[in-house]
This record gives sequence, structure tokens and C-alpha cells, in this order.
Amino acid sequence: MRARPRHRLLLAFALSASFAAAAFAQEGVDGAAASRPSVGLVLSGGGARGGAHIGVLKALEELRVPVDYIAGTSIGAVVGGFYTSGMTVADLEQLVESLEWETAFLNATPRQLKSFRRKRDDDLFLVDQKPGLNDGEFELPFGLVQGQVIDMIISRETLRASQVDDFDELSIPFRAVAGDLVTGEAVVLGGGSLARAIRASMSIPAALSPIEIDGRLLVDGGIAMNLPVDVARDMGADVVIAVDISSELLPRETLRSVLDVTSQLTNLLTRAGTQSQRAKLTESDFLLVPQLGPELTSLDFARMREAIQGGYDTVMQRRADFERLSLTPEQYEAHLAARGDPRMREVPIVDFVRLRNEAPVADSVVEARLGAIELGEPLDVDAVERAMNTVYGLDYYQNVRYGLVEENGRTGIEVDLDARSWGPNYLQLGMEYSSAAGSDALFGLAASYLSTAINPLGGEWRATLVIGDEPALIADLYQPMGPKGLYFYAPSLNFESNQFNVYVGDDRVTEAQQREVTLELAVGRELPTWGEYRFGVRAAKGKFELRVGDPTFISEDSYRRGEFFSRFSVDTMDSVSFPREGSSLSLEWRASRERPLAADADFDQLLIHAGHANTWGRHTVLTTLRYDATISGMAPNSRLFRMGGFFDISGINRNQLSGQHAARLGAAYYRRIGDLALFPAFAGMSLELGNVWESREDISTRNSLFGGSFWAGVSTPVGPIYVGYGRAEGGEDAFYVSLGRVF
Repeated sequence: MRARPRHRLLLAFALSASFAAAAFAQEGVDGAAASRPSVGLVLSGGGARGGAHIGVLKALEELRVPVDYIAGTSIGAVVGGFYTSGMTVADLEQLVESLEWETAFLNATPRQLKSFRRKRDDDLFLVDQKPGLNDGEFELPFGLVQGQVIDMIISRETLRASQVDDFDELSIPFRAVAGDLVTGEAVVLGGGSLARAIRASMSIPAALSPIEIDGRLLVDGGIAMNLPVDVARDMGADVVIAVDISSELLPRETLRSVLDVTSQLTNLLTRAGTQSQRAKLTESDFLLVPQLGPELTSLDFARMREAIQGGYDTVMQRRADFERLSLTPEQYEAHLAARGDPRMREVPIVDFVRLRNEAPVADSVVEARLGAIELGEPLDVDAVERAMNTVYGLDYYQNVRYGLVEENGRTGIEVDLDARSWGPNYLQLGMEYSSAAGSDALFGLAASYLSTAINPLGGEWRATLVIGDEPALIADLYQPMGPKGLYFYAPSLNFESNQFNVYVGDDRVTEAQQREVTLELAVGRELPTWGEYRFGVRAAKGKFELRVGDPTFISEDSYRRGEFFSRFSVDTMDSVSFPREGSSLSLEWRASRERPLAADADFDQLLIHAGHANTWGRHTVLTTLRYDATISGMAPNSRLFRMGGFFDISGINRNQLSGQHAARLGAAYYRRIGDLALFPAFAGMSLELGNVWESREDISTRNSLFGGSFWAGVSTPVGPIYVGYGRAEGGEDAFYVSLGRVF
């Protein structure tokens, strides 16, 4: 969401007139209202084409046509609900133009606000989607998208009227129409939470999760009544202005993609109900059908400005017909003044926060993440949203919502936390693949079972199985400690089998498999959402098994490792696939000791990894730094630093270089070039300078290698896919294909 100054003090509104002027205006409007028919505005569903509704409102205001009632379905409920809650036409225009629509309909909170534990899930090559696996049965969510981001948008834009329980008390009486998922009946919502009513009305079945209100599962009202003429009539409208933005049915030759088929199916499902409602319009009513053309579909949110203009033009083309409803300037001003203002007249002081927590996680764990909300201070909507997204980032909840409540003259924030209907146990799958011309391909399939909220502090355990060229079995427990759950302990047991090849120059002389079992026990502290500190001890036993090549380059004897470690981590990157903003930092110290840890050798190592991404429009520069050093003693083969491959001195083989010390500077430039089958696509290049060394005295840029690459990539639901060409100093080059993170 682009930051806008008005969000800081979203609720700071001035009264449009003094109470005395409003009372005088009321007398004038009473006389005018008695001599004119009441007008009901009906706004249909239609996705991005709903920008036309804003244009219609703009034109009606210019023609001074009073609107006494509004009934809306889906996007019509969004526009109508926002308008009746106090937003102006200018506010609506600014909103639709400033929203980043591609992220508005996502499940996830911004990655920067996820818990650090959830960010570490990105270290595994697992897809984000997690179906439930409970009592031996698979469970799926009700919708592909749970709607957390869109919920925050709706809550923010209707917060000014969040304490209005009866929609007749809004500036214009309002009704939102939803559909009952069980019976298919239309459900007219005229009270309760305005934000919930709007969200229910736009919950496209299977795409957005349904909303439960009064025990009924509600979805997009388009399935039952896409053009709610009857609703406006029942509200008391003498004259109905019905705005139908339904898409035209596409001819056979234009059905070329899944988007075309989806749009056509939506039109077919809503068409019959729309036609029956249109048939109920009389000669005194108005039917407006903005001519938006078939090319402006319900998903073209980037073209909402065109839809706004289309709605405006449709009214203005019939301005002569609307003259019979038009008021004089004095009458219209009186009408506006008499609407009343449901909005709060000043920014309230937040006196308390109350939770309605449905998940088996202690309230204290949630409260510890609400620190951005300051009690006794004026309401800061941006801070509240950050707090809500931080709680959602814990990954325990299906939705996290908020609203204002009044109790005994005090104003508070009520937070609703809905437990996931398909949790708390999940199955994640993943796949990785990488190949470079001239070297072996690497392939792996992963399955991970994650059990969350195993106790009130939010403990969880995970078991991950990887099969392929580098098989692994990983089991770990993460147990928060203390009432706030900010401290933790984390034991883990890993079995891994990794390729270990030895090169002399460019020639591979030995191929081996490094098999290792590692036991780790760590304790640490979560640092809000941006970082973590942990320290602990590791013990490992392993062996190199020679597959091909000269046995003199590697010992097949078993080895033992025992080490203390301390690691400080920071991660504010917005993505690990194609980061566009944020930073990452990892500082780790390892101390291998023969006593008391039974290691084969005493040595100390320091590892520093850092990255930073900056974006200007579609252009991104990512800089990276790596410095690994054995600062005392000599590390054995199992703890040598390795380098080589795509973005790690591009052009040479994966892990071709190994030594006691390693350093690399890297810079990548990439540009978003559009979308490929709905997925963001990028093209770019990289430059790297680095090497490995046996002695610290040898570390120098003069002893370093240059590498670089040209590449293209796309972010998909199964992970990022890259295709590239790399070339290193000395003429080594390779073509790369990769599925899985490489930065």
C-alpha cells in the first residue's frame, strides 16, 4: 500500500457546518423532500469495472441529484459503503488510484512484519501454501485468499463509521447484499459492522474466504442478487437509479485464457439474477449501463480510472433526463447538510485494547506484539495496522480484524482473532532444481509436517523429509518461554547427505558424499519482527564416502564436530526470491572444542553475510557481502568454506572453491518486465568479486575472481525460476536453470 499523508490522521474530519446551520438546513430540506420523490442508488457487482460507480456518484453530485438510499453488491457495496461512511468522491478516486491492487488480494501480511520464525521457513524450499493435516485428514481453507490485506483496507476506510451499528444512521442509509453459501439466498445486511458487511458482500466464492455473520456463511452477493433493485425499493426509494456494470458475454473467438473463462463463468452465474432485477425497473426509474467495452474486465484494476470516466460519461449523456430529480443549489446544500455526519468529530484517545482470541494461544503472546498501539494517546491508524499485521504474521490466525468500541465513555480497540479453520497442523511440499552446463544437476523433493500452537505460548515442531540428490531428515522444536513468548529454546536433530566434490583448478578430481548427523540445542530471543539472537551448542558425527576419483584428496574416516555458536540475525527483506527493499544480516561465531565437546580439532570461525535491496520504480539493485574466516586453528574438510555457482562467482561450478577463508562482494541489477501467466517476471544481470584462501595473508582483491551473469526469472507459487548465463574470469562459463532461491 502506498503511504498517504491522510492515513496518519484518517479520522481527523471537520464538521461541514455548525449545529445551528445544520438545524436551519434541516428545515429547508424537509420542505424540499416533501415535494420530491426519494431516490435510491443501486450499485451492481463487477470487480474493477466498479470504478464506474465512482464516476456515477461524481456526475450525480455535479447535477445536484440527491441520493437518499444506497444498496450495493460486491464492488458496489465497497463503493457505496465507503461513500455512505463519509468518504468523498475525491477520496474514492484517490484510493483506487493509489492502491497496489496486485497485493490487495493476497493472503500474506508484508514479509517484513512476519515473525522471524516464519521468515526462517524461507530457508527451506517449501511453497507458501499449507493445507491442513489434522487427525489424518487433509483440510483446505474456504478460499484461496483469506483476505487479510483487503480486510485492513476496508477497516481503515470505514473506521470513521465503525461505531455505527445501524446502517440507517450512516450519512445515507445503506444496505450491502451478500449470498448465503448454504442456501444461495440473498442476505441483506443493514447493521452490525460496516467493514464486515462490505467484506462479506465481495467474498468471491473459492477465491476469497466467506465471512460468518449471525451463524451464516456469506459470500459475494452476485450469486444471489447482483443488482439489488428490490432492496432499494424496500428501503423506501420512489425512484431507482440502477447502475449495471456486468461484463458483456464474450464470443467464442475471444475465449483464449483462464482469465477469459473465469470472467465468462462469473457473467453467466450473475446474468439471470441481474436480468430479473432489471425487469422490475419502471418508466420513472433509471438504468445506467456504462459502455466500458469487453476489454475492460473485472480484473483490470489498473484501468479503474477509465471505468470512472465511463460511469461519469454515462450520466452526463442523460443529464437532461436527470433534470426532474435535480435540486436547486440552495436545496442541494441543505440536503447535504441534513445528511448528518456519522464520523467521529475528533481523533479519539485509545484507552484500552480488548482481544477476542479464538486460537489456543495465550492472550499475553498476542499483547506482546501490539506494542505499536499506545494507550492514552490519540488513535494512530498506521500503528494499529502494523500491530494487526504483526499478529497476523505469527501465522496462527485466519484473519485479524479490529474496530473501535465505546464503553463507559472510554474508547477502545477490539481485536478479533479468528483461528484457522484448517489448522493447527499443516503439510508443506516443495521442490528444488538447479543445473549448469558442464556440471551435475541437483534435484530435491521435500515434504514437511508442521504442528503449531502445541501449547498456549505458541510452541511448534516440524519434521521435514527431503529426497533427491541431497537427502535430509530434519526435526526441530521451537518453544517460546515467558508470558510474552519472546524468549525461546530450540532443539533440533538433522540428518543430511550432501555432495562434496574436490576440484584442482577447473578439473573435478573427486566426487564424494558427506553424510552427517547433527544435534543442536539453542536458546535465544526474538527481536520484534526484524531479527533474532540465539546461542547454543552443536554436536555432529559424519563421514565422507568416496564415489568417484582420487582417494588422496579426501579421508573416508569418520569425524566428530562439537562447537559452541552465537548468531545475530536481521531480516527486513520484502522477498527472498526477488527482493526489492530491505536488508539482511547474519553474524555467527563458531568455537570448535576438543574439550568438553569431543571435537576432532580446536578452531574458531567468524561468518558475516549481508545484503541490501533498493528499488526505484521497476528497477532494483541488490548488493551482497560475504566474509567467512577461520580466525584460529585449522578447520577440517567438514568445516571448509565453499564458493561457486550462480550469483556466487557465476560461471564456475557449484562449490568449486573451498578454503579456510572466503569473501565475496556482489551486486545484481534487475528490472520487473511484466507478468508471465499472472506471475511477476524479472530480467537482470549480476557482478561478483571473490575467492577462497588458505591463509589470511593471501586475502586480497588481487587474488580474487570476477564473475557475472545475465538472467531472467519469474516468481511462481512453487518458487522462483531462473534461467541465466554466467561467465567467470579465465573463460569458465555456464548456462543455468534453477528452481528455488539463489540470492
